[in-house]
Amino acid sequence: MLLLIGMIGFVPTMLRRDTIEFRWDGSFGADVLEEPIGVAYDAGRLYVSDAARNRLVVFDTTGRHLVEWNGDSLGLARPMHLSIGSDGFLYVADYLSDRIVVVDLGGALVRGEGGRSGSGVGELDAPAGVASIGRDLFVADFYNHRVDRLGPGGPGTLGRPGRVFRGRLHYPTDVAADSLIYVADAYNHRIQVFRSDGAYVRRWGGPIGLGIPGPWKGWFRVATGVEVAAGRVYVADFFNHRIQVFTDRGRYLAQITDSLRLPTDIAVDDTGLLYVADLGNGRIARFRPDR
Repeated sequence: MLLLIGMIGFVPTMLRRDTIEFRWDGSFGADVLEEPIGVAYDAGRLYVSDAARNRLVVFDTTGRHLVEWNGDSLGLARPMHLSIGSDGFLYVADYLSDRIVVVDLGGALVRGEGGRSGSGVGELDAPAGVASIGRDLFVADFYNHRVDRLGPGGPGTLGRPGRVFRGRLHYPTDVAADSLIYVADAYNHRIQVFRSDGAYVRRWGGPIGLGIPGPWKGWFRVATGVEVAAGRVYVADFFNHRIQVFTDRGRYLAQITDSLRLPTDIAVDDTGLLYVADLGNGRIARFRPDR
């Protein structure tokens, strides 16, 4: 049965053509970074989590190294994916401390969210990614196989542990948000979309979103990072060594494969330039869209 489903799902991938193109536009940070995991953009600056060295590193968009913030001063313990909130603060999913660390853009600690390790509502177990809608935070809760909602609208959860079926999550690693929540359902090899109240919306990856891994367009082999910008969804397709680009409804648009090795995250600046946390090469790679 799975073979038949795979064959049906494979046929459309053979017909897909890239509708936009991205050109290699250089890289930077290889002399500074060891293990870049997360990248976020705001006002001409890029914020990168260097997990192995337990720190945050700041660059401008030309790649100039501006400053780094030591994790000891911020209480970090393996920082992962990042996001900039509507309040202008940097939110850091801090994997080993089971909390979200909030930092102002001058590098000062603002507060921590979470910090209670466990599986109960409001507790986290290895948060890997974070996004916000208003004052509510949505956290990819890796070992609890769910997304946690913290803030005035919470505590609560989105999704349940499991495989194959819609709304089931298996080691989610990142989240992104516009009016909806996009989840990098990493080891289900797919993207799932929820409303902020937890209602399931849609999924894609492999045949009809079943989460079967593969190298073809629209399929994933561990979806580690997700970003949404201007109606496009960018996905770091880790073991396929590429970024894939979709509409916000999951229609395939493009893939980026130039010189990437184990990419983990994506940021998009005000002009549409893409910045990729290129983990396997220890750098940030930059790509320019044709439109």
